[in-house]
Amino acid sequence: MNELVIRLAIAVGMALFYALFAMNLAVILTWADRRQGSMIQDRIGPNRAVIFMPGKVAAVGALLPALAVAGGVLAWAFQAETDTDSRGLVALVFSQLAIFATWVTVLAVAGRIRVRGARSSIDLFVRSLGDPRIFVWIGVGLHATTLIAAVATRGMSEGLLLEEIGLRSGPSVLAFWIAAGGLYAASGLAREERVGLRLLGLLHPAADGLKSIFKEDIVPANVDRLVHGLAPLISFFPALIVMAVIPFGDKLCLGPNGEAAALWAPAAQVCAGKPFGLQLVDLDMGLLFFFAMGGTGIIGAALAGWASNNKYSLMGGLRAASQMISYEVTMGLTLIGAIMIYGTLRIDLMVEWQAQNTWGIFVQPLAFILFFTAAVAESKRIPFDLPEGESELVAGYFTEYSGMKFAMFFFAEYVAIVTASALMVAMFLGGWSLPFVDRDGLRVVIGQTVWFELALPQLLVILLGVGAFIAKTLVLCWLSLLIRWTLPRFRYDQLMNLGWRKLLPWSIVNILVTAVVMTLLANIGGETTAKALTLLGQLSELLLSVLGLAAVFIAVPWLMKPVHHRRLIVTSSAKFAEMAGGTRLGDMGA
Repeated sequence: MNELVIRLAIAVGMALFYALFAMNLAVILTWADRRQGSMIQDRIGPNRAVIFMPGKVAAVGALLPALAVAGGVLAWAFQAETDTDSRGLVALVFSQLAIFATWVTVLAVAGRIRVRGARSSIDLFVRSLGDPRIFVWIGVGLHATTLIAAVATRGMSEGLLLEEIGLRSGPSVLAFWIAAGGLYAASGLAREERVGLRLLGLLHPAADGLKSIFKEDIVPANVDRLVHGLAPLISFFPALIVMAVIPFGDKLCLGPNGEAAALWAPAAQVCAGKPFGLQLVDLDMGLLFFFAMGGTGIIGAALAGWASNNKYSLMGGLRAASQMISYEVTMGLTLIGAIMIYGTLRIDLMVEWQAQNTWGIFVQPLAFILFFTAAVAESKRIPFDLPEGESELVAGYFTEYSGMKFAMFFFAEYVAIVTASALMVAMFLGGWSLPFVDRDGLRVVIGQTVWFELALPQLLVILLGVGAFIAKTLVLCWLSLLIRWTLPRFRYDQLMNLGWRKLLPWSIVNILVTAVVMTLLANIGGETTAKALTLLGQLSELLLSVLGLAAVFIAVPWLMKPVHHRRLIVTSSAKFAEMAGGTRLGDMGA
């Protein structure tokens, strides 16, 4: 019964995750696209939508969750029994969380003081500490120091002392800063007559979606009403459904009798029964299902152009159909080489192969570049937005659509970016896998030497994998958005030339090269070749680890640099005004 309940809970959780992941991420991409455009073009960004509430109501809303979380941390830390084998891990996690909560809270307070000025003795004290960026450096130093100390003293008396300190003081410090941060925020909000809730501008796409639902649906005369209404559905839902075959985490194992306590044990100790696959639909032909369902979006764009009874829409529908078919062919052929190496069409087995050997981008680098290019073109995003180029076709195949029907076409493009990025993560970037992290924990192996080994509970390993999958997907989505502001729009002949005369031949070359290399390796064979390939895979994991750490060390100083806004003087009138001492700004009279 216990196992049945857990299986049902996991199934419901996965269904909710798949339903909300692509939708919510597409909303965030919509916001990020507008925000990035406002930053590049120096205009107002999508942060105008706001919900005002009384200051005291906002104060209660900030304080109660903070107190609840702080109380939960203390209750879990001091009432739950901690297994001896996991004491070190729990102590390390709580100490890291406590340090993180400390410097983030102080940094947030310092940033708030910088905006509105000091209003209390606490504000004066924090401001006297200097530049708020110093708190980030102190926090990063404390993180690194505690990690090194924990690794260096593991198994020693000093390590046991550090574990005890982390178990006792870590939860207390974490709970203190959570409660203190909530109390400080509540005290500041309570002084305000009203408080505006903007959520970093994320309310703007939510307001757009709500507006689209209630907006009038205008259907022109002499259109095919049935097909006109079906086309947005055919374009939107297949782009969302294909996410069901993409696994977002490793398999979850319970005890022999379905004990939930097995979640806190290493996977090797409890994987006796049937594991749970963190995948909504487990198909042997999962990759074919992805392309079969994803390809139906072509029909939606073509039907929308044909049913609108508009020459611009018809031309946009024809362009969309030919463009999507052209690049779908390239997308399929680029994955043939990966299928030859993985030896399966099941996406979860492809990810497991990469976790055991190396990421797909190392064995199929050309295929990754070709697939990424074809995926951006297939989503009809700038610079491949010829089917809806407003300079030629007004709005292309959805010119005659309004309200929620137009929003479904618009939103389907962002959902397609999410699904294509998730597939690329699973095929080329290792899916949920991380360097030197297997189902039992962290294990750094180079050659035959084990440099470091740490057992981790399978629940923590799975959560790390899910987080890695989401982070990789976000990076690829961001790269897809960045291309919009990098390249100008192609001509239509250039678009088709790129697909049929550039990407398609190179994808065939990739298949031939992959076949030749696999044949040579099969003929050479032997234990020496296997060891060499294993060493190359381990070195690739080491390279990824080094690049990841280098990215962190580069990103932190870059993020800490003060922002200097530079005006871009382009036109002659702007240059003349600048030479004359600038322009005088005043309130708009309208």
